[in-house]
Amino acid sequence: MNALREFALTEPLTPRELGPDDLDAVDVLHHLAIGPLVRPEVVKPENRSYFEGILGGRGWTVGLYDGPMLVAYGILQHDHTPKDGPHRLLGLPPETKVGRLAGASVHPAYRGRGLQRVLIAARVKAAPPDMVLFSTAAPVNTPSWSSLLAEGFPIHDIQLFFGGYARYVLVRDGSTYDPAEAVLVDPLDTARQKALFAEGWHGYERSRLECGAAGVLFARPSRAEG
Repeated sequence: MNALREFALTEPLTPRELGPDDLDAVDVLHHLAIGPLVRPEVVKPENRSYFEGILGGRGWTVGLYDGPMLVAYGILQHDHTPKDGPHRLLGLPPETKVGRLAGASVHPAYRGRGLQRVLIAARVKAAPPDMVLFSTAAPVNTPSWSSLLAEGFPIHDIQLFFGGYARYVLVRDGSTYDPAEAVLVDPLDTARQKALFAEGWHGYERSRLECGAAGVLFARPSRAEG
């Protein structure tokens, strides 16, 4: 768990890699976090068999504990089925190592304390240096995409997933952006964003619209790390 020791938590939580014995705790926390009124346009509800596969070897999962209670977890999936294979989505050769930040949950009582960003940073640290990392987040799920942007995952596209629900595709590519050339866009304005993506622009930072709602700053990438 060296990937976690460098991160200062805001409270005395204990990080631990999760495995098959943690299936019940992960499943319970997931359903507690998404609530009884599931909104797939915001977050995809996962079934128990998915977590069983991830904890059984299809991914690396970090958990944060408050004493004996699991209060947050984050998944880095590295074994992808043909159905969810990301290579075509990202335009990558099939031999490329790809990791997906595939899901994270925080207990409702522990929200607002930066734990989503801690979990993102921990998974980035744990990934091999030659692995391409990406994630997805609903445009209406502001906390999710805001945390990913803040941890270096710019928005590359909007695609339909999970039966037709819009999701941002965010890829950690090392790009930098010139704020002098940025334009502010409403995350619900899909047509405008698709046009910018087609021209090579990326969403790179959260900002605020005139109405006070969250907006996304777009610009062309000026540099990408090799």
